[in-house]
Amino acid sequence: MLKFVVASCLAVAAAGQAVDPKNAKILKEQRFNAGDGRFGSAYAQEDGVVFREETGAAGERVGQYSYIGDDGRTYTVKYTAGKDGFRILDGSHIPTGANGLNSAPFNPKQAAPVVSQPAPVQQAAPADYDYVDAPVDPNFNPFINPHDPTHRD
Repeated sequence: MLKFVVASCLAVAAAGQAVDPKNAKILKEQRFNAGDGRFGSAYAQEDGVVFREETGAAGERVGQYSYIGDDGRTYTVKYTAGKDGFRILDGSHIPTGANGLNSAPFNPKQAAPVVSQPAPVQQAAPADYDYVDAPVDPNFNPFINPHDPTHRD
């Protein structure tokens, strides 16, 4: 089912790629929590951005995201993240060797760069807050965006 949602959202998003990314609406969103430590989420925006990530019981995350580049092509990155760090599994547009494994070797005899110390920051006196309990509207729902005209009822 999730693959169908992602595929359909990709098709719809490809048609709406002229949308400014900061104004892109979320077309589809899904979340799950298996209750045993496994959880995940997915969403698709009208500007072509698609995201999916799942977390296993051990905390290992596997996911992918796609976006439409300036050239009109869809770029997809598949990754994993966990105790072994972040690793890119697939992404044809990412240069080879960008996996972090080809870093310069550590040389303990090499001098560390000199870093100048910033001036100390004067701490402000702690503020004394007087919290007043305001009456709470019994119909208040934190999951409804009051600025979204589709969430009026």
